[in-house]
Amino acid sequence: MSRSRPNSYGNAEIAPIEEIFPGTSIEGVEYELKEILSKGSANMVHGDWVSIASAVESSIRSDVDGIVILHGTDTMQYTAAALSFMLNNLSIPVVLTGSMIPMGDPGTDGISNLNAAVRAAAFADLAEVCVLFSADLGEHNKIIIRGTRAKKISSYMKTAFTSVNFDPLGFLSSNEIKLEDWRVKRSDNRKLKVRSSLNANVCLIKTHPALTSEQLTHFLSAYEGAVIEGTGVGHLRVDDGFLTAIRSFGKPAALSTQCLYGGERLGLYAMDKLILSISNIIPVRDMLPEVALVKLMWCLAQNEEVRKLMLTNIAGEIANN
Repeated sequence: MSRSRPNSYGNAEIAPIEEIFPGTSIEGVEYELKEILSKGSANMVHGDWVSIASAVESSIRSDVDGIVILHGTDTMQYTAAALSFMLNNLSIPVVLTGSMIPMGDPGTDGISNLNAAVRAAAFADLAEVCVLFSADLGEHNKIIIRGTRAKKISSYMKTAFTSVNFDPLGFLSSNEIKLEDWRVKRSDNRKLKVRSSLNANVCLIKTHPALTSEQLTHFLSAYEGAVIEGTGVGHLRVDDGFLTAIRSFGKPAALSTQCLYGGERLGLYAMDKLILSISNIIPVRDMLPEVALVKLMWCLAQNEEVRKLMLTNIAGEIANN
């Protein structure tokens, strides 16, 4: 998938893949190009994740040393999370990257990101889904972020992505690749298992002072699961019908927080006991709300106990147990 760019009329179009790769040449690396999709990432839907997972599986079966996925930045974090759950027992790195300045435009970060991603896929001792993007250290220094920890935090800066609630997997410069010891390393002994089934009938609800229990009940009624963004450490209102609405919903309700860092930490306040007493509420600790949404889609389709699976660390998405 290639990065979109503005045409002469100011609209966005998809840069042809042939225009992107001539500038990519890494010594000792041979690569094969596969076009899976040609669409802006803002237009992507959950079925596209399944297509990408299938293409990754096919490439891994053909015995490659690493995979790079070019992806628009708008929904890259969702795709990275989805692939992290779908692709179990990876033996090689799957690296997502893109650009903030469109390929072919002056000053683009796309070529630099792509070259770095190819190097990481070919040479990094890593076997995880990850996002590679420019780091604060400079354009030719890249941050490598676990797929379930990546979040886009800027709509315009080249350093658009950060690792939330967990340290990055490592960094890459023009001279070296530095990786953390706790990463998942390459292994020839792992056999890939793809579990790409999803139940997309879920919603993400941000609570706020104007949201009523009647509205919450209405929103929840159409879905088989929900991720609810509480305030602070994961608080919900306890002095009206909010908790009753969630209890009546009766289906999995993953509870996260609107705070960027720290995650849900219920248990510090007296009101927390009332919230945690609702049996279908699943506190997701330091998992990002977007990741919780994708994971809930995945869990609902796995024919396993949803609560237990949601609270099981599958791909480094939950550490604050």
